[in-house]
Amino acid sequence: MVETKEAATEKTLISATSRVAIAAAVALLAALGWSFRSSFFYLSQYWEKDSNYSYGWLIVPFALVILWYRRRALDEITPRANTWGFVALAALLAFRAYLYEQNEQWIEASLIPAVVASLVLAIAGWQVLRWSLPAVIYLFFMIPLPPRFNDLLASPLQTVATLGSVQVLRVLRLPVLSEGNVIYIGTQHLEVAEACRGLSMLLAFAALITLTVILNPRPIWERVLLILSIIPIALFCNIIRISVTAVAYWYYNREMHTVHDWAGYAMMVLALGLVLLELKVMLWVVVEERERGPALLQAAYGSNAGSR
Repeated sequence: MVETKEAATEKTLISATSRVAIAAAVALLAALGWSFRSSFFYLSQYWEKDSNYSYGWLIVPFALVILWYRRRALDEITPRANTWGFVALAALLAFRAYLYEQNEQWIEASLIPAVVASLVLAIAGWQVLRWSLPAVIYLFFMIPLPPRFNDLLASPLQTVATLGSVQVLRVLRLPVLSEGNVIYIGTQHLEVAEACRGLSMLLAFAALITLTVILNPRPIWERVLLILSIIPIALFCNIIRISVTAVAYWYYNREMHTVHDWAGYAMMVLALGLVLLELKVMLWVVVEERERGPALLQAAYGSNAGSR
């Protein structure tokens, strides 16, 4: 009975400590969220006004989904406060204050995932940080690309979209040629502008496929293959979208912007279908290897037995 009472008392203390830790974490998180309100406003302007980053509103909810999906592993972890987490948090906040004074809004906003990681380490320790790391890393998807990187990607993406669409239209036997980023179909022309370069599709697919990789416990090689397929799937879908827009414009004289927008929504479905097809193909490959392995072993042992 004495051991039972001691065990009950220990559990009560642990439970009380956990509640205090959770309350402290929530209070610190609320304080940090309030202090970073200018950064969140900066990000929300991107998500609202720049179509390339309209998916940014979904990143935090998806990160919470990742944590919920991994919640069972947390039962085996005992949270412990870590001094180094508070040191890192203080250093990041001091650096953030300097960036705020220098009006370096992008760098300041990009510190948010690191601040969250430092907070988790400070309140709960290394084990909980390792548990939450996939969700913390996923938060980087809410940060827009640096403006210079945006400009660097613009020309290659537009060129690939233009040339790929021209090839598709030629296969369909349409009278088409290109000059720069303009596609001429007979006497009409279709400009592959910045909005059509496919950056939004590339970034949205990157966030979506990364979420799929995190939530699906698959071998490393399959996860790497899925990540590597982000770029070709995004480029392919964007080329199809521009080609569909051109075909509708040529045959049916439909308003270009309307067709382009609806085709963009349809390409999300196409991209999901391609990802599912890729997963199915990888599943077939793995099953084939698993079935072939025992057969080869049986053949080898059978031949040895026969030789004896």
